[in-house]
Amino acid sequence: MVGITDTAYMVALLIGLLVLISGFMKKDTLLRRKGWEVLGALLANSVIVNVLKYTINRERPFVQDKLIEKLSTGGSPSFPSGHTADAFVVATSMSLLFYPKWQLLVPIWIWAIAIGYSRIVLGVHYPSDVLGSMVIGSMIAVVIHFLIKKRKADKVTILIE
Repeated sequence: MVGITDTAYMVALLIGLLVLISGFMKKDTLLRRKGWEVLGALLANSVIVNVLKYTINRERPFVQDKLIEKLSTGGSPSFPSGHTADAFVVATSMSLLFYPKWQLLVPIWIWAIAIGYSRIVLGVHYPSDVLGSMVIGSMIAVVIHFLIKKRKADKVTILIE
């Protein structure tokens, strides 16, 4: 579980970078935009999750209950789980951008769910931290995606007028 949990941010970042780099290598503007969107959603997620963490300031489970053994890193406040939100913002972004490519999406979703589960098993998050983070990460990806779509639609409308 420690091995899985430690992949959260780096794999999330790597996925966005791989999409972006692929776009540059293939000279594919749409693929580059998708890479930027994944990375932008990840950045927005990091900011929002950190603001929420220190605003809500929930103690970790191992602090509240001395019977819970902390088996991984986790020193900042508990809610929301940054690891889980990172994984879900990327999984949701990739789903919005690359649907219906299931062979790409299924492994990403399995990884994202494993990240959330690992945070609970390792004693550093409550199940509600993880569930809330799944929703937060997914919602950030959806909002970023639709803001970008709206911006593109607005530019097309201006060009037509």
